Amino acid sequence: MSGWFRAFWVNWVSENKNIDHRKAVLNYMDYLAGAHARFSEALDSLTAGDLSEDLREVTRVAAHKIAGNALMYGYGVLGELARDAEKYLTSNTSDNHVHGQAVLLKLINSIDDIRSQATTPDEPEFESDTFQRDPTHDRWKDSSIKTEGYGLTSHRPSVLLVHSDSWIRELMTNMLEPDVEVTGCDFAHEAMASAVNQAPDLILMQQDLSDMSGIDMTRFIRNVEGLAHTPIVMIMSSDEPEDIVSAVQAGVTDCFENALEVLPIISHVKDLLKKAQYQVFIVDDDAAVRDLLEQRFENYGMRVDTAKDGIEAIEYLRSNKPDLIILDRMMPRLEGGAVLYQIQQEVNLKSIPVMLVTAMTSRDDVITWLKRGATDYITKPFNPDEVVLRALRHLRIDKDAA
Repeated sequence: MSGWFRAFWVNWVSENKNIDHRKAVLNYMDYLAGAHARFSEALDSLTAGDLSEDLREVTRVAAHKIAGNALMYGYGVLGELARDAEKYLTSNTSDNHVHGQAVLLKLINSIDDIRSQATTPDEPEFESDTFQRDPTHDRWKDSSIKTEGYGLTSHRPSVLLVHSDSWIRELMTNMLEPDVEVTGCDFAHEAMASAVNQAPDLILMQQDLSDMSGIDMTRFIRNVEGLAHTPIVMIMSSDEPEDIVSAVQAGVTDCFENALEVLPIISHVKDLLKKAQYQVFIVDDDAAVRDLLEQRFENYGMRVDTAKDGIEAIEYLRSNKPDLIILDRMMPRLEGGAVLYQIQQEVNLKSIPVMLVTAMTSRDDVITWLKRGATDYITKPFNPDEVVLRALRHLRIDKDAA
C-alpha cells in the first residue's frame, strides 16, 4: 500500500470499524445481559430477605468476572461498580441489605445504560448464515471458526493465488516458491473449489475477475467452514474509498492498490504466512476475556484455540502443541496452577511459553509462579493489545511486522 491509500486504510481500521471487533463487542453485550439477569435475581432475593448462599456465590462470581473484564472493553466505571458488588457479596457484613440493594442497583443501571447505547452492527458479514446465536450458550458466534489444533507447524505454507493475468501470476508464484506451495487460478469459481478442497493458509486475489468479483468471492469464502479467518489479501483495481470499505466489510484482511507493486505484496504475504504458523491457546473461564483475546490475536493473523477450564485445557494439550499458552490462574474444576504443573511435567510441552493471567498483586506470589514455570504474568484488568505485544516478544515475532 502507498500514499493516501495506506493512510485511509490505517484510519479506517483504527476507528474500530472492523467486523471482528464489532462481533466481540456484540458478544460482550449479550454477556452483560446474562449478568444483568443474575444481578436482578439477587437484588429481588435481597429485597425479600432470602438471598441464599448459592445465589450469593453465583452472583459474586459474576461480579468478579465483570470487575476483571469491563475495563478491557472500555467500561471502567462498570468495573468499579462490579468490584463494589463483589466486596459486598464477599464481606462478613453482607447482612446490610440496604447497602447491598444500593450496590446491586447501581450495577444493574450501569449495564442498562451501556446496553442501551450499544448498536447492532449492520455489515453484510453479520447476515451470514454461519454467524448466529449459539443456543447452548446464547451467544453470538461464527460457526465456521476452525476448531482443530495446529500446533508447531512444520509443513510448507500454502497460498491460493487468483489472478487473471498469467504473467503476474507466474511472477508471484516464482517469488513465493519453493518456500511456499502455490496454487494458481485465473477464474473465481475454480479458485472457490480449490479453497474448499485444500484450505490454503492464505488467499491472494485480484479484485476484478472475469466470472465474479473478488469481493463476492471473499463473501463466499467467509461462509465456508474452516476458512472464516484465513487471511485474504486483495489486489484492488480501484482506489475509491467505497470499494475499499466494501472489501473490508466482506472480510478482506489487507488491500494493495497496484498489481505491479509485486515486491511489497509478496513481502507482506510472507509476513502474514509467518504469523499464521503460530498457534495461541487461551484458557480462561470468562467468555468475555476469551472473546477479546481471540479477536486481538486473530487480527494479528495468528491461529487461536480456547478452553474454558483446566480440564478442557489438559484434554486439548494431550493431542496439540500450541506455540504459546495464555492461562488463567483461578478457574473451576481445575485451576491454572495445576495446569501449569502438568505442562512442566511433559517433556514435549515444558518449552511452551505460558503467560499466566492472575489478579494477584503480591511480588512474592509473582516470583513463586515464575519459578514454577510461567514465562510471564498478566494482571486483570489488562490491556489486550499489551498482551498481544508481550506474546509477540515471547514468540520472537517482529512487532513492526505484526
